[in-house]
Parts: sequence; structure tokens; C-alpha cells
Amino acid sequence: MTATVNLTAEEIAELQALTKQSDVSEALRTAMREFVRYAQRQELKTLSGRVEMQENWQALEEAEVKAANETQQ
Repeated sequence: MTATVNLTAEEIAELQALTKQSDVSEALRTAMREFVRYAQRQELKTLSGRVEMQENWQALEEAEVKAANETQQ
């Protein structure tokens, strides 16, 4: 997909410097990927304290190891 973005020379230079990309398109793609990752982490942080966790990870891990051992035999 193609998109047209109007940026100043200073904005492009800063973007390239921060992403360490000499190609403008790759700098934009890198910046967008990083922004999406950042936004997703921020979204996860808002769930902090809202999700009830069960302390059963050890039992689940033991069951997983047991199932893996049974399939290897």
C-alpha cells in the first residue's frame, strides 16, 4: 500500500537519525513499527490490576512437561 506523507527535511533527518536508517521509507516503517509496539505496551499497562491471575503456573508447567514426556516415549 502506498501513502503520501508530507514531512520537512528536518523531520526526515531526525527520523532517520533516531531509527538509524538511511532510507526514508525504511525509517518510516521502523518508526511506525516501534510506535505500534509502544502503543500496545501502553494499552497492556492500562489492564494492570484489572485482570485476575491464577497462581497455577507450576501445575500447568508440570502437566505440559508430563505430556511432552509421554509423547516422546
